[in-house]
Amino acid sequence: MWLLLLYIIVIVLVIYLTGAMAYLLVLAAAYFIIPEPKRIESSKLNRFAILVPAHDEELLISCLCESFLKINYPRDLYEIFIIADNCDDKTAEICNSFPVNVLVRNDPSHTGKGFAINWTLKKVPLAKFDAIFMVDADNIVDSQILEQLNLMINQGEIAIQCYNTVGNRSDSWFTELLFVSRTIGNLLYHHAKYKLGLSSYLMGNGICFKSHLLQEKGWTAFSAGEDWEYYAQLIECRIKIGFAKDAKVFHQESKSLNQATSQRLRWSSGRFLVLRKFGIWLFWKGIIMHDLFTLDASLPLIFPNYSLQLNLTLLALILVSLLPSSDLRLFLLATGLLLVFGQVLLFLAGVYLTKSYMKVFKAMLHAPVFLFWKAIIDFLSLTRIYRGGKWIRTERHISSTKTKTL
Repeated sequence: MWLLLLYIIVIVLVIYLTGAMAYLLVLAAAYFIIPEPKRIESSKLNRFAILVPAHDEELLISCLCESFLKINYPRDLYEIFIIADNCDDKTAEICNSFPVNVLVRNDPSHTGKGFAINWTLKKVPLAKFDAIFMVDADNIVDSQILEQLNLMINQGEIAIQCYNTVGNRSDSWFTELLFVSRTIGNLLYHHAKYKLGLSSYLMGNGICFKSHLLQEKGWTAFSAGEDWEYYAQLIECRIKIGFAKDAKVFHQESKSLNQATSQRLRWSSGRFLVLRKFGIWLFWKGIIMHDLFTLDASLPLIFPNYSLQLNLTLLALILVSLLPSSDLRLFLLATGLLLVFGQVLLFLAGVYLTKSYMKVFKAMLHAPVFLFWKAIIDFLSLTRIYRGGKWIRTERHISSTKTKTL
């Protein structure tokens, strides 16, 4: 009986991973093959409100404020709102030294980024603006960001995800690996989908919406995975997420596993929560209704991210090794090895796009440690052993890397 159960588990796992890998490889091929979409030039300049939820961000918030002042866009056409959310530090005082609006929110009974955004949208005169741009406090923004978002809005986009990259790439092996991972995500996933006319998903940082959308819908996502949750809600309303390859935000990543653990536990638990609440339903809805838009949009929720996919492939290979010798076992083993090859090929494509090959390959020596750490994170989140839902500020540090905006 146990052998039959093992066969079923392995076969289902291999089919699932094969679908996920095939999807990623098709998107990667689309990125390299399909030409860049033509841009429709327009002289219209939209008005932007920039919202920054900030919880105890005194260490880095001034860098973001300084980058706002370097944006190459008419200064009278964008207004900055910093939300000092349940802060116990000098975030508000520091921001008050810049030409920005500081909104102080104190509500210990409703903590989290989703609550901060919802509160802010009721305070900001949305009708005054054409678009609302949201960015996390531990970022700096590219000087062309509003110009690029303005271009996409004039092309008819209602919701936009910016290019979300690592600003402190050289801080450690961890940030080097994450830089490659983000490059794969931004270019071989998001931009490939944009080229194909498919929807991106929200990454929670560097997101932009037409103001009328937020006026009508408001912010209705309050879980630990508020970005995934809001994304699923938008897909339910058949609102496509565009991707702005040239609108870049530079996020300061944690430089160590210890520093990143609490954040990744929160992200992972939030994603699995949204998978259970929305992802499976959207997937079946897409199949039953023969709705390609919904089906494709459900796949970022249904399929595993890159590291989880690799870990699950390794698990599948271990389970295959427990099966008795047979032609089926040989086939499953060969399929598992092909999946590993595909994942390595995808990673090498990411390395090619990031350049600085020697630095990346040195960082890859730590990949087994990273994968083991990530496996524990995903296990604790998937099994709901970890149930944390509070928005806890990740430990910050002063980066040794000076981000170069383009």
